[in-house]
Amino acid sequence: MRYKRVLLVALALAAAPMAALRATTPVSDLVDRASAYVSGYFREFSTIVAEEHYVQDSHPMPGTDVFGQTTAAQPSAHVELRSDVLLVTPAASSRWLTFRDVFSVNGRDVRDRAFRLARLFLDPPPDFADRVSAIAREGYRYNLGSKDRTLANPMLAAAFLQQEYRERFDFRLAGIDAARGPDVWIVKFKERVRPTILRTADDRNVSSTGRFWIDGASGRVLQTELETSTGDSVMTLWTYDERLRLDVPSEMRDIAWFNGTPITGVATYVNFRRFDVTTDEKFR
Repeated sequence: MRYKRVLLVALALAAAPMAALRATTPVSDLVDRASAYVSGYFREFSTIVAEEHYVQDSHPMPGTDVFGQTTAAQPSAHVELRSDVLLVTPAASSRWLTFRDVFSVNGRDVRDRAFRLARLFLDPPPDFADRVSAIAREGYRYNLGSKDRTLANPMLAAAFLQQEYRERFDFRLAGIDAARGPDVWIVKFKERVRPTILRTADDRNVSSTGRFWIDGASGRVLQTELETSTGDSVMTLWTYDERLRLDVPSEMRDIAWFNGTPITGVATYVNFRRFDVTTDEKFR
């Protein structure tokens, strides 16, 4: 009995710092700081282009034939894509769009290394919107599984912290990640409004849940995890770039399901550089 009493006291003492922190760090304050950070971050990052190395692998599983017998799994598939990736915020708009321009597939160049997208945004031609859309569609065809993996976007979860989306989600604290720092909070989010932000190809709801790793003092977002009701997921890690004096996505990991087959992806980002964009074009 005495051992149990001592154990309970020890547990209470261990929980006290967390309880005190929760009392002084309401989740609404954390999310407010993160929202302000994300708003400024997207404005700053919208002049940056990066090189992405994106590896995708399919993992087929055994099936069952009409007689109930197990059938062998289909061969797995593998692809390595290198692309230019840039984030663009159209003038007079708070919305942002991410574009991926594939230039190499499995080590084979599929176009010259010129920065087509950056040049388009710097000097938009009359058919600007059509040209950008065509480049995006061109890159989709190299994906494994679905040719339109729009969830594979390192910025997607962070975008949910923008003010225009905040009210669609419930947020709650899930503790401190001491390995990341004494003031790095894990905040869980869950979408509660319908229709949802993400949709299927046939326009059905796809609800989102996940976690943010937020620095309590600055609101910096250090990591995001997003899971959808269709089973897809994407995780992004950020690191600080001394040259740009800005956090940049360093790694993205995603899982996408296609006809019952999971497809995993790992993307890394290097060679960040700035360019200037000024355009009032509407994207599609």
